Order: sequence, then structure tokens, then C-alpha cells
Amino acid sequence: MYRMKYPNLFTPLKLGNITLRNRIISAPQGFLHLDAESMPTQAAAAYYEEKARGGAAVVTIGEGYVDTIHGIDIPKGIHLDTDACIGGLALLADAINKHGAIASMELQHAGMYASESYINGNQIYAPVERMGEGTKAGARLHGVLIPEMPEEVILETIEKFAEAALRCKQAGFGMVLVHGGHGWLLNQMMSTVINTRKDKWGGNLENRMRMPIAVCDRIKEVCGKDFLIDFRFSAADVCNPNGYTPEDGIDMAKMIDGHVDLIHCSVGNHEVEESFVVVHPSMFLEDACNLKYAAEVKKHVKTPVVAVGAFSDPQLMEDTLASGVVDAIAMARGLIADPDFPLKARQGKEEDINRCLRCYQCFSGLLDTKQFCCAINPVIGRELENKFDTIPYQRKKVLVAGGGISGMEAALESAKRGHNVILVEKKGKLGGALLCESEVSFKKNLDRYLTMQAKRVMENSQIEVRLNTEATGELAESIEPDVIIAALGARPVIPTFIPGYDRANVVGAEEVYYDLTKAGKKVVLLGGGLVGCELGIHLAINGRDVTILEMASTPNFAGNMLHGEAVMAQIGIYGIHLMTNTKAVEILENGVKAEGSEGEVFVEADTVIYAVGQKALSDEVDKLRFYAPEFYSVGDCNLPANIAKATKEGYYAARDIGRV
Repeated sequence: MYRMKYPNLFTPLKLGNITLRNRIISAPQGFLHLDAESMPTQAAAAYYEEKARGGAAVVTIGEGYVDTIHGIDIPKGIHLDTDACIGGLALLADAINKHGAIASMELQHAGMYASESYINGNQIYAPVERMGEGTKAGARLHGVLIPEMPEEVILETIEKFAEAALRCKQAGFGMVLVHGGHGWLLNQMMSTVINTRKDKWGGNLENRMRMPIAVCDRIKEVCGKDFLIDFRFSAADVCNPNGYTPEDGIDMAKMIDGHVDLIHCSVGNHEVEESFVVVHPSMFLEDACNLKYAAEVKKHVKTPVVAVGAFSDPQLMEDTLASGVVDAIAMARGLIADPDFPLKARQGKEEDINRCLRCYQCFSGLLDTKQFCCAINPVIGRELENKFDTIPYQRKKVLVAGGGISGMEAALESAKRGHNVILVEKKGKLGGALLCESEVSFKKNLDRYLTMQAKRVMENSQIEVRLNTEATGELAESIEPDVIIAALGARPVIPTFIPGYDRANVVGAEEVYYDLTKAGKKVVLLGGGLVGCELGIHLAINGRDVTILEMASTPNFAGNMLHGEAVMAQIGIYGIHLMTNTKAVEILENGVKAEGSEGEVFVEADTVIYAVGQKALSDEVDKLRFYAPEFYSVGDCNLPANIAKATKEGYYAARDIGRV
């Protein structure tokens, strides 16, 4: 018999007459590949299909709106209040079901945050009359008087939830996720703070829970008892001084108990900006940071409980389930980073799992382009083109110069496609520039990823690895490759333009990452980009007094705004002094002379650390350019950017080999 390493994680979960094949649920993700009528496309189906093929028990589609007249907060979302959606839903359901997973659809209504409905000229409602407010969707409603939702509209809305669920069932879905958390309509009705109505739909606990219970009961009436309901709610309104408590969350869960098949415990409110990095945990929070709320709920209900938030370690998930504190675990970003997470864990290949970095590249890509991406998974958002890809007929000899993020990805994909690969790396270890961050507490998953990628490369029989080997023209000439992929990276800029840059108390960020003893007790960091800010946090965690000088008006987070918010929160937590609009003009033996918006300042320091940018090794790339018929340069040696760019360019360079 095969000895299962994680037996509890892969023990089926029986819900009524339906059995989930394991305890891993793909949490809702939306905004993806919809047509002009907000209906799913083949590309959307391919995206969700990857999660079903990867072994998740349930795959949940996000952003399904039950009322597109009164309840939309964003332009893009699946419209579930028309029969026209059934064809598109069937496309999604088939893509998921045929791989043995259960298709689930998130049902939501924005309520008093339905800004898109308001902008489109439609009436929106709140549990009680109030002025519009919020930081995201609500920000577009400031100054708007939102009336109390009349009882007849409440009843109509309950029916819309049920009708939407029925359409999902007709299309082949086996479950819906009723969203009663994160500040959506049902959560507004449940709130001890917001819902102060004087009728039977508000005030005390029974009245506040009347609408969500009615929604779930009506879905069961319309769709049958075997149609599953996953009820997601915020078990605590974290980071919200005006929110409700975990004790309130327990009371809510006890009321919904018995009316649904799963109680799915998240936290927070999307309109409370500070809660974002807890609802979607940043890299600065511990793994499974929100489990405690689900565990408390589990003590008080009979319905199986789902935990969500920062799960990426299969052993932690196994231990969590073995302890009985919850019954299943939902993952979102973890299954973006690696849709095959369940299959790899089941086969005992946990070291081969791409664990989410919690870097928010997926969210940032979503905000910028309305499509998903991932720093370490180049296929995300491009599943359809990869689904029908064929292995090239021409097998070639490929020289990969550089063993960092981009080089390793290029080597692995080239080998996977049948090419013979030689990877040369100047240093004695694969991993590139990011190896310097291996001891950073909040970068443990990055370190794990680099280690895993290096192991994959070293153990691949089609890749010859030559460490301590510089990529030169002479070497390339001796190898005679058909293809060269240059992934040589970049090097830190030394601030020779600042007098005193060569003093004994001045050191580069990379050197300090490798050896914290090079940083004194009182530190000034030159440069407020991600390198400088994250190093500042690392130093503060390790007991240093940190000041960051940044010439611009705001730190530069390389387009990753949400990770930037998480970084800024940590800067506040650790009392790091961030001085923007401040330029270093001279480094002295006891600190930095600088010019700020209010004139000249002096910042005392034992150590001055520079993090003022990276310079692409383009000259070294040019030395290799004409030693093979096919040539690609990838990653930071083109333009220093981020892990996502490096991963993607390495992957697609390998896929472009042999096209002609």
C-alpha cells in the first residue's frame, strides 16, 4: 500500500450525498477573461481548469453578481441575474468537473458599496440610511445619501440569490459560495455596527442574521438539499475600530449552523484599507495567521468549518486538520503560485511545490491589467495558450548563462521541451542575487523556492550545470550552442555621486543581507525602493534603529502597490523613520548630511547602507550575443525589475526556441 504522507489532508470530506476528494478548496478568484457581456470565455475556463487538474477538491469561481442593477461594485464580474449566463457557466463547470473537482460559484451583492451600479444611474441601498463612505468601491460614493433597503427589496434580493444559484446548478455547478463577509451586503446586514434597523431585519442578532439565513434556506428550497452551500463570512472585523469582535463572529456562526454545508471563516472588510494585508496576509505575517478565528468558530458549531489565509506548507495543513480545529482549508494565492499543489503534496513531492511568496504581484497585475499573473508561475493568465502548446520538433543545444531566477526557469523549461541544456553560473551556487535574502524571516518562502528551483536544475538529467564558471565568448565558442539564453542579471549601483561614498562606514545592501554584523546599531539607508525598505524592516526586526532617505515624494515599490502597503505598515510597526523628498548630499563618519523639503538636515548613523538601484549587465550580455544562431536575453540583464518579470521572460524564451 502507498504510504500517504499527509493522510488527513487527503481524507475525503462527505457533505450530504456529495464527497469532496480531499480537504483542499480553491478559494474564489475573479476578474478573469470575461467578454464584453461579462460572460466567461475559453481562457477563463482554462484558468480554472488548471486548478481542477492540479487536484483541488473544489474550484470556486469569483465575482458572481446576483443583482447587476443594484449590487455591482466593479465593472467586471459574471452577471448571474440572466439566463444568458448559463452557457458561459456551463463552460466553466465542464472544465472543472471533468477532472473530478466540484465547481462552485461565488454569489455576492455589494449593497451600500455598489458604486458601479450607482454610476450607471441605478438605485443602491444600505441596511439603514447612511452617507457613502469607504476606501475602495465606497470611495466613489462619498457624499452620496444611500437609503435604507426596503423590505420588498430585501425579499427580491433573497430571491435573486436563489435564482442565481439555480442557474449555476443548471450549468453543472455542485456548490455555491454565499459571500457573507468582507463588507458585502449580507455582511452589512449581519454587522452589529451597521445594521441598526428597527424592523425584523435588523437590531438584535436574530434579526441581523435573518437575511443571510433566508438566502441560504431559499437556495436549498430551489436547488435541493444536495446542492451544497459554502457560507463565507468574516469571523472578526479585524483592523476596524468600529467593527465587530470575534465573539460576535462566533454568535453569527452559531446562527448559520445547520443552514449550510460549510462555514468558511475569513476576516475583515474590503473597505477598511488596513485590513487588506490581514484578509490577504502579507509576507510579514505568520503562516495560517487567521486560523485562530476559524478554530474558535469550530468549537461552537456542528457544520464543517473551512479556514483560509496564508496556507502554503502541506505539513502545517496536515497538522491543522489532524488536530481537528477545522475540517478543510481554502487556498487562493497558493494555488495561483502552484495549481498542482494538491497533486504534489499527495505524491509526497512537497519540496517541488512553488509556495506563494505573498508578494501581491497577482493583485497588482489584476489592478493594472484586470488579469492574473504570478511572480513565480509564468503560466498564470495564459493557461489557454499553454493548454494547446506542442513540444518543438527541433531539439537544440542551449547554453543558459546565469543561474538566477530567470536562468533556472529558462533551463528547466528548455529541458522539459526536449533540448539539451548547459547552464553556467559564475558563483558556486544557483539562485542569483536573491540568495542574499536567505536569512530574512519574511522571505522564507522565497528562500524555499530558490532552493527548490536549484534542486530541480541540479537533478535534471538533461541539464549540465557548471558552477564557478563565467559565461564568456571563449566558453560559448567551445560549446558551440544552437541557442544562448543570457540571464546574467544586474549589480547594485554604487553611489559614487555622493561625497563620502567610499568611507569605511558605508556598505551596500547586498553585503548587509549576507552579514548583519556589518550594520551598526544606528543605520541610515539611502534609497526607499523595495530593497531599501525591506532591508530596513529586516534590520529593525534585528534590533537596529533605522532611518530611510528617499529623494522622491513616496517610496518606489516597483508598481506593486499592495505589497507597498504591507511594507509601509511594517515600517510603522517597527518605528522606522522614513524621510521622503530628502536627498543625501554627503556621507560623514557619524552620519549623513541631507537636503529635505525644509532645508538641510543631519541624520546620525553608525552605518550608512546604499540601495540606490541596480545596473543591468548589458555589456556582459553583448559579449555573448553573436556566439549562437538563436539568442535571447532575459530578466534583469535587460531591465532590472522583479521576480515576475524574470520568471516570465526565462519561461517564454525557452518556449520560443525552435520556432523556425
